[in-house]
Amino acid sequence: MSSQPGSLTPLFEPRNIAIIGASDNIHKFGGRPIRFMKEAGFSGDIYPINPRGGMIQGLQAYKDIRDVAEVVDLCIVTVPAPMVVEAVRNCVSAGVRAAVIFSSGFSEVSEEGAGWQAELAAIAQGSDIRLVGPNCMGALNVETLAIGTFASLFEHGWPKPGNVSIITQSGAVGSHTLVLARERGLGVRSWITTGNEVDVDVADCIAHCAEDPGTSVIAASIEGSRKPERLMEAFAMARANGKAVVMMKVGASEVGALAAISHTASQTGVDDVYGAMFRQFGVCRAASLEELLDIAGAASAGQFPERNRLGVVTISGGIGVLTSDIAAQHDLEVPELPQKAQKALKALMPLAAVRNPVDTTAQMLNDMPMLEGSLRTMLREGDCDAILIFMSVVGYSERMMAEISEVLEKIRQDFPDDLMILAMACRQASREKLEGLKYLVIEDPNRAIRAISALVGFGRSFARGEPDVPPLLPSEAAAPPKRALLEAEAADILAKAGLPMARGRLAKSADDAAQAAMEVGYPVVLKIASTDIQRKTEIGGVKLNLQSVDQVRAGYQAIMTAVGSAAKDAAIDGVLVAPMVAGGVETIIGVVRDPVFGPVVMFGLSGIYAEVVKDVSYRIAPFGLDEAHRMINEVRGRVLLDGVRGQPAADLDALAQALSQLSVYAAVYGDCIESIDINPLLVLPKGDGAIAVDALILTTRNGADNE
Repeated sequence: MSSQPGSLTPLFEPRNIAIIGASDNIHKFGGRPIRFMKEAGFSGDIYPINPRGGMIQGLQAYKDIRDVAEVVDLCIVTVPAPMVVEAVRNCVSAGVRAAVIFSSGFSEVSEEGAGWQAELAAIAQGSDIRLVGPNCMGALNVETLAIGTFASLFEHGWPKPGNVSIITQSGAVGSHTLVLARERGLGVRSWITTGNEVDVDVADCIAHCAEDPGTSVIAASIEGSRKPERLMEAFAMARANGKAVVMMKVGASEVGALAAISHTASQTGVDDVYGAMFRQFGVCRAASLEELLDIAGAASAGQFPERNRLGVVTISGGIGVLTSDIAAQHDLEVPELPQKAQKALKALMPLAAVRNPVDTTAQMLNDMPMLEGSLRTMLREGDCDAILIFMSVVGYSERMMAEISEVLEKIRQDFPDDLMILAMACRQASREKLEGLKYLVIEDPNRAIRAISALVGFGRSFARGEPDVPPLLPSEAAAPPKRALLEAEAADILAKAGLPMARGRLAKSADDAAQAAMEVGYPVVLKIASTDIQRKTEIGGVKLNLQSVDQVRAGYQAIMTAVGSAAKDAAIDGVLVAPMVAGGVETIIGVVRDPVFGPVVMFGLSGIYAEVVKDVSYRIAPFGLDEAHRMINEVRGRVLLDGVRGQPAADLDALAQALSQLSVYAAVYGDCIESIDINPLLVLPKGDGAIAVDALILTTRNGADNE
């Protein structure tokens, strides 16, 4: 790992540690790290820093960090808030590479504290030192026992070394997670809490762990992101290196858009953007600490199937039904076993149900050859990618566990890479032995299946490799002007950006409308053109499927009369005459500008599916065709695009192209765009493409000056 200026290696793998505010009292914040490192056996040098000098906990104390002869990798700062800035400046003078600031009393407390925090940020930006905190619980390297934290958890046990790195913004969440990980025997590589994140944040730590050879799994908890681009870069690094990332996210991303006007903005929920970003980068989102640790523990074994076929062996028929139901909820298939496998299982267990789930009854636990034979058959002939074995509470029987463990050890020798999960309760010693054989042990079948689903998600994400390249933006594409836009203007802008738009003509009289209809071609649709009117249909501003000159003239007059009555103060620019496009599946695609992640693309089926059911998906712009197809597949109404009740299948490639093309335009001109609605985008039968028949662009003050 790099230890160049700015690197986090001195933070995660310090060779020596200094403590400013060191105390001889082992219960104080300045005394605990020294005590714990001495008790644990940290092999590096420890430098207590205290103005009194002398000896502290048997170690020579220095009056100033600048008196230490060696270059210090990590300095713990545990003095009162008013003294922290000076302490950090002294660290910079001494060439300290990283500092963890325990002290609270900064931006979380007062304006004065916010001022000190700003000074710390300026110090970090103007030097090579990396700062963690303030107001954090610090960091820990479980392998080297470099303890840069005041957490008292070491008073009741030490974490087990392993390959999972834990990163949290919250100190309390971090310490709680570490204790839970320790109690379930999860092996931990590194642990860090980032606090107020004056410099180092969760994204920086994920990026470091993504490159760390000792880390295979990253388990993190965040409230929000100050460096969204860095966070996405870190996720991409982890995926490229085959590192599983499990995230617990609390809080919300508020969307800064005019929801009353824009369909896209109104359908973007409080947490949609973060969820979409996680999916886009193959990150598994956990709903609880229990789930976070379940998935992290499962992923630590390094088995990531790409298919989702689950085989179930159970001593309970009821559990078999339960696991099938739960599997369906988590996008896992419980397929009928091949006939060869069923015949072999029936020969072993004449009274068993062998279709899948395989219900062996409790007889399997009394017949070890039956247990071994059934597992071997499932693994050889079952054509499944993961095997869930439910054994209830048999793990508490030492006699039976001795026999079962012997069978499982032989199975693992012959099937070293197969994913097998034991859903059973057992003693800690048995759990550790089985996990040493790369069996996952999770008591609750529901939790076990959720973990399996996550492993499949990682496997598929890793298999995808590098994301495909987004399409190019046409040379004629341009930023929208910074003013209210008519529908025709929005359509023209989007057409130049490469979107398939049904472009019409603006008419300012009935005669003009009739001429425009002849040019556009019948049948046509008429729509009121006014930047003051967004909901045209509700006030009689739309006429559909007009087939003749007379109908067009009458339609024009009817629209002007209705709008004049319903929207007396609206500025009217005329009536848009556009081709009436029939057929296809109505969808909505759009863009909203998120204050954290920038332009976000939305997709859904038009009408009640998007507006009422909220059946929509999102992606951070830009993205390529493959990601667009995954985005399409996320909506529950996706089946309608495959053709139902005799309807032809829709042109999914054209839809994906439109989504990807829109994402590129949004990424380039995101600062100018508040939101974009293309509603509906008609997806025509396969091979016929797609065409948008309505468009709305709301711009920001950063739009182009051109009119």
